[in-house]
Amino acid sequence: MTKLVEWLGASGLFVGVWAYLFISTPVSHSTDFARHFVLFLPFYVLLAFAVISVSIIAWRVYTFNDCEEAAKELKQEIEDAKADLRKKGFKIE
Repeated sequence: MTKLVEWLGASGLFVGVWAYLFISTPVSHSTDFARHFVLFLPFYVLLAFAVISVSIIAWRVYTFNDCEEAAKELKQEIEDAKADLRKKGFKIE
């Protein structure tokens, strides 16, 4: 099962449950808090998703590893390529 199908299935399930709660909650038998909570539940879920996503991205950027050996190797390969091009007659700045 692909991630798209998983997300669409979970989203459809959430929308179905939310619609059922919104439609089946009579205005006369519920408190204003419960009615507003059900009404704004999609926004709360979207806000929680955004906060969690930004937190995960920030943590992964904060803990990103530097690869000193790879940087040195890349610089050496660049210098080798420049030397090879100079030997073949190219002018490099």
